[in-house]
This record gives sequence, C-alpha cells and structure tokens, in this order.
Amino acid sequence: MMTLPPTIMRLRIQTDERRFGLWLPLFLIWPLIALLVVLLFPIVLILGILLWPTGWGKPLLLGGPALLRVFCALRGIEINVEKPTEQVFISFR
Repeated sequence: MMTLPPTIMRLRIQTDERRFGLWLPLFLIWPLIALLVVLLFPIVLILGILLWPTGWGKPLLLGGPALLRVFCALRGIEINVEKPTEQVFISFR
C-alpha cells in the first residue's frame, strides 16, 4: 500500500492580541521537488558509485527514498503547542 504525501499544511498562531491562520497548498511544490530530483539524480548516482568503496555509497543512494517515506508519513499529523497566552497549531492533510 502506498502512502500519499500531504497536500495541505494548516498553520494557526494565536496570542491574546492576535490570531493568524494560514493554509499552504503543498501540492504546488511537488512539481518543483520532482524537477529537483530529476536534476540531482545523475550527480547522486555518480557520487554513490564513487563513494561505494568507502561505505558512504549505499546510505547516499537510499537517502532519497527514506526522505520520501518520512515526508509521506507527515500526512495526518497534528501538532498543538499551548501556553497560557499563546497557541500554535500545525496540521498536515
């Protein structure tokens, strides 16, 4: 089963005097990330081959898929930090 990455990040900051909310559409940065991955893939592949004898090649080549799994695991997480006078809420959907 494939886990999809989050599409929207919701940020809300609240103090006694002010309340600020922001919805960030994360799906708009997916094409930029895909372009960056395509551009960096040949460099990472060459570095992975060159660094394989030192033991750094395998972690370098497996770092990309690991970062993707961490990014996809953010979907559904909610972070709520409260103080008596302030509140910060972050949600990934």
